[in-house]
Amino acid sequence: MFELFKAECRRFRWLALGAAALHAGVLLFFDRVVDAIQQPLMVYQLVAGIYAVAGILFGLYQAGTYRRTNQWIMLLHRPIAPGRILLAVAGAGAAMLAVAAALPVLVLLASHGAIGARFVDARHWLLPVAALLIALIGYLAGIYAMLGPRRYAWLALVPALLPTMSAAAGWGAIAVQAMVAAALAALVASVFKPDLEETPRGGALAGTALSVAMGAYIVAVVAGDIVFQIVWIATGTHPLNSVPPRGGVVEAVRAEGGPLIEAGLAGRHDREADLWREQVKLSEVFTLPPQAARLPARGGLTNVVPIEFDDARAGVRWTFSHDDMRFHGVRLATLARAGVLGLDGGAAFRTPPLPVAGGQLMAASQIAAFNEDDGQLHTRITLPATETIANGPTKMGDAIGLVSDKALRIYDVRVLDEGDRLHPALATIPLPAPIGGMSRIDAIELLDGYLISFTYGHGAIDGPGRAWQQIVRVDGAGHPTPVAERTLNPDFPAVSRYAPYWLSLPLKIVRDKAEGLFGQHEPLEVRVPVALPAGVIVGMALLHFLSATIAWLLARRRGLAVRAQAVWSAATLILGVPMLVAFALIRPKPQR
Repeated sequence: MFELFKAECRRFRWLALGAAALHAGVLLFFDRVVDAIQQPLMVYQLVAGIYAVAGILFGLYQAGTYRRTNQWIMLLHRPIAPGRILLAVAGAGAAMLAVAAALPVLVLLASHGAIGARFVDARHWLLPVAALLIALIGYLAGIYAMLGPRRYAWLALVPALLPTMSAAAGWGAIAVQAMVAAALAALVASVFKPDLEETPRGGALAGTALSVAMGAYIVAVVAGDIVFQIVWIATGTHPLNSVPPRGGVVEAVRAEGGPLIEAGLAGRHDREADLWREQVKLSEVFTLPPQAARLPARGGLTNVVPIEFDDARAGVRWTFSHDDMRFHGVRLATLARAGVLGLDGGAAFRTPPLPVAGGQLMAASQIAAFNEDDGQLHTRITLPATETIANGPTKMGDAIGLVSDKALRIYDVRVLDEGDRLHPALATIPLPAPIGGMSRIDAIELLDGYLISFTYGHGAIDGPGRAWQQIVRVDGAGHPTPVAERTLNPDFPAVSRYAPYWLSLPLKIVRDKAEGLFGQHEPLEVRVPVALPAGVIVGMALLHFLSATIAWLLARRRGLAVRAQAVWSAATLILGVPMLVAFALIRPKPQR
């Protein structure tokens, strides 16, 4: 076994060393031009994609050289168990990936601090591990794609895309990547046998069937939606590519603020509502973005955006460190250290801040701003610790609006210079529902207060979310009162909006749980729970029952044992059409 491992290492050593040299050279050059480890998420995703593609190509090539009949027989007909042969071959491949992918990242981190006063956080030392795991995921996927049966191998690999959708950060992200790599290793082991076309058995068959079913589910949801929308666009009646229906979600999302508020008041015909309509036509409408991008998590491998800002007067760039939760300064002219900058004289941030428009920093329940006159960061607004700010302050005439996951607050505009101790909130308007479903907030200033429109439609255009609009009147004393509400009609048919549910509710739940595995609670993504219509539930039950019946008939026709028939029928009854697809593609044979 060890001799085979060494032979594979010798076979690919020059390829690995050449790739490592090229990789290290690119990273070090990039690090000379910019701060390589403080790049936005898009750059990290691009680099991760390169690692994955490189791993796939390497896996395809290595396995492809052995897949030819003669080579495959020579490889497996040794006095060694197939599992140990796989361990030697794949272990050598993993070692070469460690040299080509992980080692250059280690070199980058070790040399990073040598350029001026730049620093490396503890979280950055996980990057070589992540690079190796991502390359390893691609490598194992390439091997499985080459060795697995062509009918279903590609579907079984679709769930390996989980790390691209995962909400986990830091060690959680490493754990998710390791779990995906382990699952792929199990799939590869299930096909690493003399007869590549032989159906897996026992636990390997169960794992393969579940992977193919989940792959079929994801492909059906994504590809089905794309095909449906292309056909709809071709007819010229798609609401996103034509004049949307009146009273629908698309119309509300696209409307100007004034007409939207007027539409929200359509159900009111009293004198007060008529006065508001007149003021809407005469007043400036302020639109507040409901929420920013995902907030950064402490210890995360990547940055949502680079957490840094420049002090132009002092010529210093301040970059945030997750280790001590403070900013570290570097003089732009000399790259020398310029000190450490905390909040209000040196205090650590409670959570990593996010730069927002206007030069402010948004950190969970705090808004801070840098003062060039004294060179310090000062807290301007502090909300209760149970709230999470959704976006930066938005100008509303002589006031500003600040949205959290619980409420909209209106402040005097001077709060950004003098703080909320001198200028407490003029009004606090509780949100009608969780902020995750909110599409927009529009407001006008009345003679004695504000008229505010909350529109909920996020995830309701082509998804199952409930959509509605509520108008709230805020009086001169800051007291909010709901004055009108209307339901927004869905623009997409229920068949497409609820497709992820009726195709397979259990797989929908598993997918959602997998994407949230090891992820932190995101207050800004909380939504009203989806209520499935009775028609969708009935249709889903009938589809599952029909799928199970077809699976049972196919199992009988193929001569499977009674127990196998029962297991496949039960699995299809639970998981629905995707498991029926898996059964049809895997084609299990009677055991003899």
